[in-house]
Amino acid sequence: MTLFTRIAMAATALSVAALSPVTSRAQALPSASDIVAKYVAAIGGKDEIMKVTSIKQTAVMDVPAIGLSAKMEVYAAAPNKMASKTNIPGMGEMLNGYNGTVGWDMNPMQGPRLLADKELTNMAENADFYANMLYSADKYASMETVGDTTIGGEKAYKVKMVRKSSKNESISYFAATSGLLLGGSSTQESQMGTMQVSQSVSEYRKFGALMLPTKVEQSMGPQKMIMTIQDVTINGAPESAFAIPEQVKPLIKP
Repeated sequence: MTLFTRIAMAATALSVAALSPVTSRAQALPSASDIVAKYVAAIGGKDEIMKVTSIKQTAVMDVPAIGLSAKMEVYAAAPNKMASKTNIPGMGEMLNGYNGTVGWDMNPMQGPRLLADKELTNMAENADFYANMLYSADKYASMETVGDTTIGGEKAYKVKMVRKSSKNESISYFAATSGLLLGGSSTQESQMGTMQVSQSVSEYRKFGALMLPTKVEQSMGPQKMIMTIQDVTINGAPESAFAIPEQVKPLIKP
């Protein structure tokens, strides 16, 4: 999501105020493993998830503060590939991706570059195809329920997760009734340094056997981005989507 996340990025009342926790007694809360198991069942179940080897999404990304609206294509494939292409009107094409080994970013303002260090580690984690849907315990150093809250009038559990490889901490909010993911917060590495990212997801629809969100609102610093997913093709991402762009190849040292 982070696939989405992982990618589409003004603090807003929705993503900040709506995600403000209202802690209740911890002893009344279900375990993180039970919450994750309910989420996996809610989106289709592990057996159906494991039948999916790739996903292609087409979307529109809006940045209201600057009146920007851009078309996006987002690809992900097992075990650990991801790529996105965004066409910015009047500016050009922005690309980023990870092919399992190499991570890249390319835009008309800064040109092509290879990701390294924490940026590359984060990209690799975001590209972990099944971990993004299954929240596999072996990908996390710890996972615990730390409270509950109300989001949009709906009770939600707050789960704190620490990734094994990067040690990054994140908070995810899961609906108590449906089990679906409602949003979260984490830190992301970028050229501007470490930034706090808040995200809400909603408007779930069924694509094949899976329930997936079709609206993602993300706030990073002063910027707010809204991604509206128009279509999802299950097992529809071509291998060519993860090819390293020609402009990036000269940057790779032998």
